[in-house]
Amino acid sequence: MLGKKLTRSIRLYLIGTAILLAGLLGAGSIYLTATDDQGDALGYEFIDGQAYAINASDSKMYRRELERFGGKAAIFADDLNRWFSSLWHGKRLATTVAALATLLALFFFRAGMNCKEGPNNEHRS
Repeated sequence: MLGKKLTRSIRLYLIGTAILLAGLLGAGSIYLTATDDQGDALGYEFIDGQAYAINASDSKMYRRELERFGGKAAIFADDLNRWFSSLWHGKRLATTVAALATLLALFFFRAGMNCKEGPNNEHRS
């Protein structure tokens, strides 16, 4: 009975709100529980009291060999691949989840704004 009284635009707004709320709560819990694991760190560099991991892929020898075998395109592809894979681990995953939830919720909000309804809450094409 309640479903018949809600218009299509209100349903889309509610779906968007639920997605946004669930996404932000999930992102918050991921952020609070995640750690930034530096599994392939060769060592650490300390700058102003802050420790920064030195990865094997950041070494000059690795990049020189990669460029020798594949050229500048291989270095660019390797950097792009490492950046994209970093989005799905640790605290960056929380940012990714929050951004995806926000975009999906905005899609539903936009669809709710563009929903045209006729008399008796019937959808018009």
